[in-house]
Amino acid sequence: MPTQMTNPTPPTIRDEPENNRLVMDVPGGQAFATYRRIDGSLVISYTEVPAALRGRGLGSELALGVFDFARSRGEKIVPACSFLANWASLHPEYRDVLAGSAEAAR
Repeated sequence: MPTQMTNPTPPTIRDEPENNRLVMDVPGGQAFATYRRIDGSLVISYTEVPAALRGRGLGSELALGVFDFARSRGEKIVPACSFLANWASLHPEYRDVLAGSAEAAR
């Protein structure tokens, strides 16, 4: 079952290419996704929400922000992180952002 977002506005994600991270500011810290850019895709290997804030839907907000970030830049995502892969499976409306999704549809 998809987790409810805690914030009604879309999350703001900033790219920190020097750290290979997409970052979302949260109360008292940052949630982030680490990535590598390979062949025009963002390979997301890890996501993290501050321990004190887990279980509040911030991971889902981060995932939404990461997918919207990639979509807005015409990039594709390879969800190597199990949390992000699961989130993507629950949100077919973002299938177009997954790397290889066009080939799989043929």
